[in-house]
Amino acid sequence: MAAETVESARFSDAIPDELPKQHELVRGMLVRKAMPRFPHAALQQRLSAWIMTFSGRRRSPGGWWFGTECEIEFLRGERYLPDLAGWRIDRVPQLPTNTRISIPPQWVCEILSPSTAHRDLGEKQQTYHAAHVEHYWHLDPTSQSLTVLGWDEDSYRPLLTAEAGDVVRAEPFDAVEFDLGELFEFD
Repeated sequence: MAAETVESARFSDAIPDELPKQHELVRGMLVRKAMPRFPHAALQQRLSAWIMTFSGRRRSPGGWWFGTECEIEFLRGERYLPDLAGWRIDRVPQLPTNTRISIPPQWVCEILSPSTAHRDLGEKQQTYHAAHVEHYWHLDPTSQSLTVLGWDEDSYRPLLTAEAGDVVRAEPFDAVEFDLGELFEFD
């Protein structure tokens, strides 16, 4: 499906019924999210499993709600489906239950793929910054690396760059270290 200009209010109506609702609204353009290849899906699942250490009210060092591919409405009507997103429970006391979430998360992770990396590192990163998403991670399956960015007034600042085999403590989840190589092990 070619990109189509759409107003935010007509977003859901602009997606034909026969197509899956895996679309984003990027700079007023309706863009179908790419179907992930297996390494992308495996990374998303593995990071989700690790990140659950922080999930819920009673888990220590918890205090987060997490979602994968949640529809989030950002500033200017931008609507994205980040690979993973997290909200601190002290800021969002109840688990979001709506189809569309209008409260920006404090953490987003995008898993880069060749067809969408330019958007993840371009328009989406700019939107996340404008919406004050405090931490933006991107995992790159090709280079087997993690980049952690922290919000700063003018732009994101690099906090960490690591490769498979590095054991890291990555903000905002730096209370627990993890072996980045375990995310990328496919043998």
